[in-house]
Amino acid sequence: MGAAGVTGRLAGWVERVHPAWVGLVGLVLYARTAAYGFVLHDDPWLVRDNRLLHDVNVDSVWRVLSDFSWEQRHRLGAEYLPVRDLSVMLDYATYGDWIGGHHLTQVLLYAGTCAVLASLALALSNSRSLAWLTGLLFATHPVHVEVVAWLSERKGVLGAFLLSSSLLIATSYLRRGGSKRALAACLIFVLAVASKALVIAGAGALVLIALWLESPLGRRHKLAFVGAYAACGLLVFIPNVWVSSSMGVIVPYHGEGFADTLLLFFRAHTQYLKLMAFGGPYAVQYAVQPGETGVAGWLPGALAAGLGVGVVAWAMLERSRRTVAMLGLGWWFVFLAPVSHLLVPVQNYAADRYVFLPSFGLLMAFAALLMKLPRAVAWPVGTAAILLACGWTLVQTPLWSSTDRLFENAARVDPTNAAAWDELASLAAERDDHELAWAYTHTGLEHSPGDWRLLHRQGLLLAAEGKLEAAIETMRRAASVPDSHKVYANLALLYLRRGLRDEALQMAEEAVRLQAETAHNQRVLGIVAYEIGDTETACRAFERAAALDPYDPDNVQNLELCAERGSRPPVEP
Repeated sequence: MGAAGVTGRLAGWVERVHPAWVGLVGLVLYARTAAYGFVLHDDPWLVRDNRLLHDVNVDSVWRVLSDFSWEQRHRLGAEYLPVRDLSVMLDYATYGDWIGGHHLTQVLLYAGTCAVLASLALALSNSRSLAWLTGLLFATHPVHVEVVAWLSERKGVLGAFLLSSSLLIATSYLRRGGSKRALAACLIFVLAVASKALVIAGAGALVLIALWLESPLGRRHKLAFVGAYAACGLLVFIPNVWVSSSMGVIVPYHGEGFADTLLLFFRAHTQYLKLMAFGGPYAVQYAVQPGETGVAGWLPGALAAGLGVGVVAWAMLERSRRTVAMLGLGWWFVFLAPVSHLLVPVQNYAADRYVFLPSFGLLMAFAALLMKLPRAVAWPVGTAAILLACGWTLVQTPLWSSTDRLFENAARVDPTNAAAWDELASLAAERDDHELAWAYTHTGLEHSPGDWRLLHRQGLLLAAEGKLEAAIETMRRAASVPDSHKVYANLALLYLRRGLRDEALQMAEEAVRLQAETAHNQRVLGIVAYEIGDTETACRAFERAAALDPYDPDNVQNLELCAERGSRPPVEP
């Protein structure tokens, strides 16, 4: 049988089988992550160390849902995402301490998302071939590895599953009506936003779907449904914004003005387009940040954004231009908007997880354009893209099997990534491999001279060797920016070891001034105050540290020592 015959039989099979089965591809592709453990990249606070989520009882559930106190929200990531938190709690009730079970839930949610989005592509295009190609590209794309393999991205994969389910039901309502469908779509949308706040952009996606679809519903009915849908999402989104704003999670705009922020978006958009086109390497962090950059770093993203938004706007105004490709392109920009830094500044400048939901639209647009080509061209090109995606994903997934591999890759992708070198040095020091810790620190400083994190690490290594004067001098060089508040805290402990109590108190107070809501800083202030005999200040600081991190044994011990008024807390940094 020739190539044409094979292509014909494959096309016939695709037309007979529902594309939702693509979920099995996602399940098989990521099944091995069930053998992975934690990575020390936010996983501990959400899963391992969060005692509140370890026990399923009425009190714990009620606190997740209704306790808006600063301490409670701090323990839950400074966010209000109760559905995310309850899903972790349910995992502990199901799997106990078997972390593989948490990974398994993540994979199942991803497989479900792939299945639902492939079904949505079918509902929007009425083409099984296009839906299959979109679903397979989505299921296998390597930019999704972070969302699936990283337990702390539970909110991303859970929110995507719920949102895609909601939009699929909403699409059915727009085609056939039915109050139950409308109600179900709205209720599931509430759950989606309560899993990940930024999926509120789903309301914008529904606007596009309502414009693109031929619907028997009148204009007023569609407007009322879209309005009710958006209002339901806001019921959860507004409390989340309030919590995040009050706790400093919503950060000031990056750069010195709107122009800098726009340039940052163009740089990030250039990076995202490169990643979507399999132009890795993929990593947990990228060299995208505010400030001046070469034209090549931002111009492709700027041109693509301008052209893309323009043609989508044209399609919105001209019905004859409303193709599936244009709908996919509109989806890309709608879901990219919340992480563009233009609407609200997000903490990371660029990240793979930010294009998890947007990628569906771009892949659907690519599939729609590919389907316009002759079958003899479209099918081989589509197959090659899927195989390339699988290869990248199989290479990328093991990088999330350990913290060391994750940050070794980050440092390899961007050697100027000081945070990655610092993390590697910290891990080596924890294993008492000081030679390797020094090697990582020196390498990092060669690529990022004067970086405060690496100078801080150098100071800690010098202190571990008993070279206190050199450690203090290095720490003083590191204490240069507001983000270095931890440096001031550890510098206070070094001064305390040298017997310089006044300097120690000054540094501890400065650390708390720069960042009061950190258990480490409060604990250090308590230790210094206790050492100089100010037990009242010490107890207040220890109590605050325990409120910020009640499960840290050092905080519990210090409270007990404070109560005894006779023992002295340790002063090692």
